[in-house]
Amino acid sequence: MDIDTIKKIIQEFFQEGTVTIVGSGLSLAEGIPGMLELAKELQRQIPTLLVEPDDVKNWGEIESDLTNGIGLEEALHNTKPNLHVEEFIRKVTARFIGEADNKVFNDILTGGKQLRFSEYLRQFNIRGQGMTVITTNYDRLIEYACETNDIMADTLFTGKYIASYKPKQSKYAACIGTQRKSSKGVKLEFSPRVTVLKPHGCLSWHLINDVPYSIPNYIMENSLIITPGLNKYREGYSVPFDTHRSRANDEIDNAQRYIIIGYGFGDDHLETHLIQQLKAGKPTLIFTYSLSEKAERLVKGCRGITAFCHANSNDTKVLNSSGEVVFEETNLWDLHEMIKEVF
Repeated sequence: MDIDTIKKIIQEFFQEGTVTIVGSGLSLAEGIPGMLELAKELQRQIPTLLVEPDDVKNWGEIESDLTNGIGLEEALHNTKPNLHVEEFIRKVTARFIGEADNKVFNDILTGGKQLRFSEYLRQFNIRGQGMTVITTNYDRLIEYACETNDIMADTLFTGKYIASYKPKQSKYAACIGTQRKSSKGVKLEFSPRVTVLKPHGCLSWHLINDVPYSIPNYIMENSLIITPGLNKYREGYSVPFDTHRSRANDEIDNAQRYIIIGYGFGDDHLETHLIQQLKAGKPTLIFTYSLSEKAERLVKGCRGITAFCHANSNDTKVLNSSGEVVFEETNLWDLHEMIKEVF
């Protein structure tokens, strides 16, 4: 593998038919806390909120794992939070991520911050049915990146301040006119649109009188999000999570190729479909700071994947099923540097 061949491979993915999958690594690069920081925040906050002995005992078992260096996701698998503890985890998580999200938002508006994903979107010619982004993140960075590029972010809600959940008609909010097509009637014209599917929820989503809405500026701790652990599989089958999960799986099945950014392959909601497609050889690029063990096994076992990750101080390791090579003084694993280098 030489660098010119690698650049050509990357360029071929920036076209229609590519589905983008975004994990926490991209948000982490923009200042949103990751699982390690969230675990520390939970350890600071949760003990101050618990009163009932059963809740204290339940959290104590989880905290014991965290103190012993076990990751948050694994700790919440080892000990299933009861309903009270889970609710406190959700509220603390939403507040913590929400504060960081608001800071990024203000930096975009007043500090001229350019999101990596904004640069990424500009490399696509988005037209027709638009493009699809699937993210397991709660934050709104994808939506911010879309709108700073004058692209509609369709999250399956319609409206601005108290947006209703209307997955069958939300795309028509991007309709800007019609073209007459003789005997075939009329064809709708759409402005650039990105469908953003969020199977784990979003800081903007809220349940009011058992009805889901998207309300950007509502009380953050009441956000509809699925926290890590076993309970997320139960919650993933309720509205609006179920539609987002189902639509995401459909998009994964129908995609021609994937670009996967900062995702560690730790979510069964998506991976039943995704891994099946990867093993079938569907072309895939992975950009991440470091590959998880599961991701590395997939790269080595699937002929269609090319992965880019950090190596040494300022180098990039490129891996596929045939082997690996390191390119010195090149940060292709970082979206900003990759786009500058390739485009």
